[in-house]
Amino acid sequence: MPESRNPKFDALIEEIKKLHNSKSEDYTPDGDPMHNLRRAEAYGVPAWKGVLIRLSDKQSRIEQLSRGKKANHESLRDSLVDQAIYSLLCICLLDEQG
Repeated sequence: MPESRNPKFDALIEEIKKLHNSKSEDYTPDGDPMHNLRRAEAYGVPAWKGVLIRLSDKQSRIEQLSRGKKANHESLRDSLVDQAIYSLLCICLLDEQG
């Protein structure tokens, strides 16, 4: 594998991977890492569309924080990382569709 052109980017990818794995343990039982996202299907919403709704919520939060609203729980950076994770999860679910 060639040397990284952007070590900071690579470090962020590793951070995202660790965070996702850690949070996934809190939300999903063993066996299906997408279990919590598939819950949308119980309400007639395809899982990938359920993730789009979550992304919409994150985007609203990001917009508020970028306008100077003080975060009570999650920083702008944290929200952006979550948005990246949800985007990747949405791709995984779309890829399952074939």
